[in-house]
Amino acid sequence: MLLRRNSPVGGQYRFVLCALALTTILSIPLALAEGAPAKIDVLHVGTSGTLTGEQGSREKGALESLKSFIKEVTGLDNDITRQKDWRELTDKMAKGQLHIGVFQGYEFGWAQKEHAELKPLALAINLYRYPVVYAVTAKDNPAKDFAGLQGHTVCLPDTGQPYLQLFAAHEAKAQGKDLKDFFSKVTAEQGVEDCLDNVVDGTVQAAIVDRAALEAYKQRKPGRFNKLKEVAKSKPFPPVVIAYYDKVLDESTLKPFREGLEGAGKTEKGKTMMTLFHLTAFESVPDDFAKVLADTLKDYPAPKAN
Repeated sequence: MLLRRNSPVGGQYRFVLCALALTTILSIPLALAEGAPAKIDVLHVGTSGTLTGEQGSREKGALESLKSFIKEVTGLDNDITRQKDWRELTDKMAKGQLHIGVFQGYEFGWAQKEHAELKPLALAINLYRYPVVYAVTAKDNPAKDFAGLQGHTVCLPDTGQPYLQLFAAHEAKAQGKDLKDFFSKVTAEQGVEDCLDNVVDGTVQAAIVDRAALEAYKQRKPGRFNKLKEVAKSKPFPPVVIAYYDKVLDESTLKPFREGLEGAGKTEKGKTMMTLFHLTAFESVPDDFAKVLADTLKDYPAPKAN
């Protein structure tokens, strides 16, 4: 399975789904239309986006590797399908066509607003529970806030973290501009470190990254990090959410599944997997999650359906 170089947080979906294989999901009953649970032989997992941030054959190869791993560890045949968007994912979960859904946190909020039966099972955490997005420039850049970045060139890392662009587009809109019109040029790099290096080297004037990636850069390259400055940051975003539909999975299944996720890092195999995929923990839903989700929806309402 391919990982992005220098991207400790890129492609969070792949972290989530690989860790699913560590849990004890040997038998997941599916609530049928008549209300009677049934043992399944194939685990159906859906996502609202790419698992790896890759496209084409590289994405396909990663998926085949992951499916093989899940089969080996759990004994379950499985399929992992990328849906058109969060709306399609939610619809198929409501119909019982998918057992588990993996959403970006804000997408989960959008979906739950339309389907109250959609519930969070666990949160996927990478270092910090709630991601925060930063806009950074070189220290000698005169910009003091996001508005000061107008007309700049900017790097948005292509790491499977759509909340980076969501934040940038929201801030540009606050200045009366679309993202493509606010910046003079938007570039992409395969890794966060490449984006930050480009800012230090003067190739671009700004970068949009998240807190965990910025902290990793500080640790790896403290000298270069000291040449950067923060000019804007987001409010906390909800993290990736592993979700279920209340009418599809019952509590007798959810409890051991949830406990399996939360204990994934307590075994040697689990620790190895966590290290390999740069995932620090799965957590139960904390008390402040609902507030963070509600605050996010105020700033980032769901787009209108096409």
